[in-house]
Amino acid sequence: MNNRRNFRGKKEHMSIGQRSIPILPDRPRMSPIGPHVRRSYPVGRQEFSRAYVQRTFEVTLWLDNPVPEEAQACLDTTLNSPAAGEWISIPLERINDRTFRCRINPEKEGFFAFRARASVDGGRTWVRDAVPLAWVLVDPPQVDGLRLYTLIPTVSGSIADWSAELPRIKAMGFNAVHLLPVTQLDDSQSPYSASELFEVDRGYLIKDAPGDGLTQLEQFVERAKDLGLRLCVDLVLNHVGTHSTMARRAPSWIVPDPASPDGNKRARYWSDGAWRIWDDLVLINYEHPSDWTRAEIWQYMTEYAMFWSNYANYTGGFVRFDNLHASNQEFVKSLARSIDREYPALGTIAEYFTDDVTLLNTVPDYGLNLVLATPWSYKFVPELRKYLRYIHRISDHIRYLMPITSHDSGSPAQEFGMPESTIPRYTASALLGTGATGITQGVEWGAHERINFIGRQPRITSQGEPRFASFIQTINDILARHAAFRCGGNCEFVDNDHNAVIAAFRHCPSTQASGYLVVCNFDIHESQQITCDLAAVLRGEKVTTARDLLSGKEKRFAGTTLELSLPPCSAMVWEVDIAS
Repeated sequence: MNNRRNFRGKKEHMSIGQRSIPILPDRPRMSPIGPHVRRSYPVGRQEFSRAYVQRTFEVTLWLDNPVPEEAQACLDTTLNSPAAGEWISIPLERINDRTFRCRINPEKEGFFAFRARASVDGGRTWVRDAVPLAWVLVDPPQVDGLRLYTLIPTVSGSIADWSAELPRIKAMGFNAVHLLPVTQLDDSQSPYSASELFEVDRGYLIKDAPGDGLTQLEQFVERAKDLGLRLCVDLVLNHVGTHSTMARRAPSWIVPDPASPDGNKRARYWSDGAWRIWDDLVLINYEHPSDWTRAEIWQYMTEYAMFWSNYANYTGGFVRFDNLHASNQEFVKSLARSIDREYPALGTIAEYFTDDVTLLNTVPDYGLNLVLATPWSYKFVPELRKYLRYIHRISDHIRYLMPITSHDSGSPAQEFGMPESTIPRYTASALLGTGATGITQGVEWGAHERINFIGRQPRITSQGEPRFASFIQTINDILARHAAFRCGGNCEFVDNDHNAVIAAFRHCPSTQASGYLVVCNFDIHESQQITCDLAAVLRGEKVTTARDLLSGKEKRFAGTTLELSLPPCSAMVWEVDIAS
């Protein structure tokens, strides 16, 4: 006991060790660069920039006040980093005492962050830009100037017949083919109502030819690639056929509906102010309450999407998300990441009808390169002009594919009054948009009614040259050769809000010495006259000569005013030379 007390009462004397005192450096106050700099790019995740792989992406900083000679700036970014998400620094070139610039050639597709950083003391201390991160969505090169022909399998015979159509499609100036789903058809015979997700419908097989459906389809894919045509495949993610193998073998994978005779919920769509039912489609249950079953569904549908994406990727092509606005957002995000990991160079197109805010929030998450535009919804010129303005206003962030019509819409004759409306409508869709356009099979023939893609039908054949093939080829060639039509924000309307004519000037992005005046008369009955005064868009310059790229005619002008007369359903595309 005494020993214990003595031990507890024992005191040990220890010296107090002092920690070293850090040196306080001389660091004068440095203001954030944010309030004193202008940027060539927007900041914040919703205000992302757009760029292309292997095409210069330029970042410029303009300072309000001169900076010392030893001032430096750099860009911290995930763009071109060795590993995903890794940050690297790229120096900005000093242009003058107020300007710094960086030119980057993106090496891969994706969504990347960047932010500027500056030093006024030769790199001893650095200050980050006092704004949110900036972002850039980098597109694969095939997005630029996409000219997409939609081929309808149910009216086009066998796979061999599809292959036979490819040279004709190529000759019209198209560089990609959108093939409606070729999966085995369910009872309704709609390509969008699949019975089997991994089989080619037997009705498309080449009679007495060796190989199964997939083997024969691969021959078509090879032929498209040999011709330089990229393949766009549909991914139908929301639903399957009512009597599909999935609905029969895995009914728990389908959204339940006690009110339905078979207990399965039907897909719906909004039309004329009310919900309509697709009786032939049942909804896949991406929100199944069982974690295990939900994971099974997600994995199976991811494998389906990757299976068909493989064929498009082989041609350097695209996938098209059908009815994306009705899709499960979390699944689509997950799928987009899977596609990006395995097929990073694959382009993505979405049928996606939603508001601007949702687009800006989700386009980066889904990695969408193009969103489907709907110019056929705007029958009258004032509405169409307003829509084109919108396309250009949002083009810094969202890029649109603008075909003249779609396989779901009517033909040009049905939508706009007569087949000849193809001329002004395709001119506007191709040359007044932002560089991606197309047609659906039948438009080139001047069909009075759209081709019904539902149901097995005899192969559509026609004698002679398609009525509008030469015109379509000319427009496609103009789009391919002239970069002014493949960008946004360079379209100024000079038609004084004419009720029947749209006239717009497209500035050439590489030179101020030329530009393009596109004029379309949408009136299907009457000729129209219009005076286009280019004074406001030329800003002190004047027109010297102009050549109509459609007719080959040339005019000389003295000044900035062009007096034009257009027959019904016609168009002019003037390449304008400009001088002081």
